[in-house]
Amino acid sequence: AAGELEILEELDRRQVPTADGCRSLSEWTAMSLDIGLDTAREMVRTMRRTVARPDLRAMLASGEVSFDRVSAVSRIPDDVGPMEHLDIAGVRREAAKRVRVADEDQVKTGDDRFLVIQPSLDESWWKLWGGLEGHSGAIVDKVLQEKADQLPDLPDGSKGDSSWRKATALVELALHDEPTPAQVTVFVDAERGVDADGQSAVLEAGPNVGREALATILCDTSTEVVAQSEDGVPMTYGRSRRTAPPALRRAIIHRDGNRCAADGCDSRHRLEVHHVVPWSQGGRTDPGNLVTLCWFHHQIVVHERGFHIRRHPDHGRIRFRKPSRPR
Repeated sequence: AAGELEILEELDRRQVPTADGCRSLSEWTAMSLDIGLDTAREMVRTMRRTVARPDLRAMLASGEVSFDRVSAVSRIPDDVGPMEHLDIAGVRREAAKRVRVADEDQVKTGDDRFLVIQPSLDESWWKLWGGLEGHSGAIVDKVLQEKADQLPDLPDGSKGDSSWRKATALVELALHDEPTPAQVTVFVDAERGVDADGQSAVLEAGPNVGREALATILCDTSTEVVAQSEDGVPMTYGRSRRTAPPALRRAIIHRDGNRCAADGCDSRHRLEVHHVVPWSQGGRTDPGNLVTLCWFHHQIVVHERGFHIRRHPDHGRIRFRKPSRPR
């Protein structure tokens, strides 16, 4: 490794990469040594940082310290020795603390902030990359990590790796979950509503209310009334509609206790209505074939991972069966 740094220094001085048609020494190194570009970049950065640090080069050449330690210590502008009392991560943290940021550099890092989102030709896959200054990067990383840690396990007990969980957390953070302002859904039993002369109704995710309270609540709001049959079942749409209309969607969520119906999940966050028997397989848009799932169990568990839904015969809660062939 010490010899490679010496050779890279000489090649850089002679501008060999440019003569070979490469855009940078890192690109030339990656191609010549058959290594990854990130590894090559770290080699080149370490070479340039240690040009004026012959002590670090000597320790590397003697085998006294590893390349990773030399790379980490070389980030510290002061002569601090090999810092063997710290592990590599500790040296990198110490280096980060000692970075001197000039005012003009701080402004530049803010101006250079960028994000690129590029879809494939058929938009079936999106690629994201960009850069943030230190403070903003730390905020984004912290929020994504906290959101990723809140994601439940998949039904088979797996969690997915860290990068997958962070990407999933980013999607969930981007979803809009605010209902239409001043929207009130009133559930009225078709038979009892007539007998009670409008004196008994149930608000969405709320208590029973009387006529006067209902009149006050509805004074300046948009209202939707959902009628239910004698056995409490809301209206059905059969095969005439694939997507559950807003009124039916709210009725299903109300029926399922305003929470995810998946066994063991009490989430009330971003609830969605799902066809137990898929529409494409003849499923109907009827209450008996619709179930409330949170965003994670609906989008990730069912649609992305392909788990099948089944109702528990005793308590009727939803459980998942692992697909025979993983997606």
